[in-house]
Amino acid sequence: MPCLAAAAGLVAGAIAAADIHTDPPDRHHKLSYDGSRMIVLRDHRKGRHFDVMETASGESRGLLRRSFRRMVWGEDSDTAYAIDPKKKIYRLSFGADGRGIEEVALTGPGAIPADETPAILKFPTPSAPFFLARTPARNRTLYRCDPEPGSGEGKLETRCRKLFDNVRNTARWLLTAEGEIAARAIVAASGERVFQTLTPSGDWDPLFSFTNYYSAFVPIGGVQPDNTVWALSNRNRDRIALVRLDIRTGKEEIFFEHHRFDLGKAVISFDRAGRGTPLLATWNPDYQAVAHFDDRLKAAYEALYDRLGRPTRIDFRSSDLAGRFAVVEAANPGIHRRWYLLDLEGNTARELSESDLASYARPPSPTRPVSFPASDGLELHGYLTLPARRDRPPPMILMLHGGPWSRYFWPAPSLVRFLGSEGYAVLRLNFRGSAGYDRTFLEAGSGALFGRMQRDVLDAAAWAVASGYAKRGEIALYGGSFGGLLTLVMLGRHPAAFRAGIALNAITDAVDFWKTDWKRRGFRPAWREFLGTRDLPVAALSRLSPVNNLHRIAAPVLLIAGTRDRRVSPSHSRDLFLLLEEAGKPVELVEYQGAAHNLWNMVEDSREHVVEAIEDFLDEHLPVEPR
Repeated sequence: MPCLAAAAGLVAGAIAAADIHTDPPDRHHKLSYDGSRMIVLRDHRKGRHFDVMETASGESRGLLRRSFRRMVWGEDSDTAYAIDPKKKIYRLSFGADGRGIEEVALTGPGAIPADETPAILKFPTPSAPFFLARTPARNRTLYRCDPEPGSGEGKLETRCRKLFDNVRNTARWLLTAEGEIAARAIVAASGERVFQTLTPSGDWDPLFSFTNYYSAFVPIGGVQPDNTVWALSNRNRDRIALVRLDIRTGKEEIFFEHHRFDLGKAVISFDRAGRGTPLLATWNPDYQAVAHFDDRLKAAYEALYDRLGRPTRIDFRSSDLAGRFAVVEAANPGIHRRWYLLDLEGNTARELSESDLASYARPPSPTRPVSFPASDGLELHGYLTLPARRDRPPPMILMLHGGPWSRYFWPAPSLVRFLGSEGYAVLRLNFRGSAGYDRTFLEAGSGALFGRMQRDVLDAAAWAVASGYAKRGEIALYGGSFGGLLTLVMLGRHPAAFRAGIALNAITDAVDFWKTDWKRRGFRPAWREFLGTRDLPVAALSRLSPVNNLHRIAAPVLLIAGTRDRRVSPSHSRDLFLLLEEAGKPVELVEYQGAAHNLWNMVEDSREHVVEAIEDFLDEHLPVEPR
């Protein structure tokens, strides 16, 4: 079949393809510092259109005529800053006289070269309306730019000053509440990450290093007045915990940890002085679990659980500085995504908006966590979605996540709900090496790609058949990126086990991919841990590569690729497509112009085309029997 570009159109089924993956990103409603207003993302399908809404009345400021890629609050609730698709910065004013908009010029007198467009690394904080900007030259330079008082017309000038040269390998800057740099994390020549503090003399003092794979350290917010930093960390311990790091000594004090599972998220509330107070921490053994450190927020969560039912996933999104209001996002089998404003003083919840999939919430395709033993005894995890009506084991999609140190969560995302509404069972597998369980499960993935990880996929399929959730010979594989590689590996090395395979932006030549990634500072230590070797295992990767197993691939394959994927070149999909086509194998390739590694971030109508391509492929090679 020739390479094609998907055509527009609607997919017949319980959920329209046009509604899949049209939801806005996480910060759908961002409260101002005093809680009086919210930045709201109104439309995500044809560009990001932000607006500003009065919290009490819901009155809109009507900014939808402009398209901004990002918008954040400035120094108060009357000021916001935004970046448009051309990377220009604007200051928006919401005073009594209406609204004003000024372009912000980051070209202070001779500070930033006129021919370089700087990348914005840091937007304003409650205490300091400043920008951290980095030039894109080879030896990147870091600047701090402070806007001058605006006139309401024309361009808003800034005072830019150079801070540091050659900051190319800096992964994270940590600042005080006043916007002064106090620490950073760099990627060293060895590939390890080194946490450094800035001394009074202007030198960088290394405090500790970590690999950013089995050893995690993720700062939350900036440096507090007492020279401590909140972070999620598992340095020198088995599980990721919420800790407080003293940047003078490197000592971590554990604030909260679970006795078995890694923490996945922690929420810290910061005041104008930069002091942080923990509000909650979450982990995901199966359903979401929450530990509360604020009684009012806990009461509001409990009231929302009573209203929506359990289990419900509630994700904290934003709050005001005083801690009176909070915006949360809720999801469960009957609610795809719904946003609420919580009044913590009155313990009330007001619905703000709901996703486009709300009308398809009934009847839901039930999704529940499952666990089962692998053939070597290790407990595997995942999430099973079943169609609402079935009188026999339905055809199944076995999904394999990317990363590989990623994982799936409950409840099901929109694509899975779509497939369930079409009559498919979906098993999303968290194979060994997936994040979020504990160090033992993560380390079980070391070297497992060459054997045990493949066995996990076979064990998952066997469990689904033995449990009556699927029928042997009616299981298709689906995966993106690393999951796409694993999908194709299974089809090539275990050709009789699966009916078909769908691979999005997949690695098809493992030697080519890892030879490139092995040279990247930030990736080499992680790949050494994951592949279980100090040196690149060229021979093993060559035996594994889908491009070297063409003769064994018998099942139909759908390859989907974005032409602007910088993580896995689209040539991987193109080359495999041509090789399979030349070998007379059943293969299709769909390319999306301008799409990057995460295909679901595409705008316009392309996302529904991905779903259409998937459904058309399944209709042909793994059809659902009519009811």
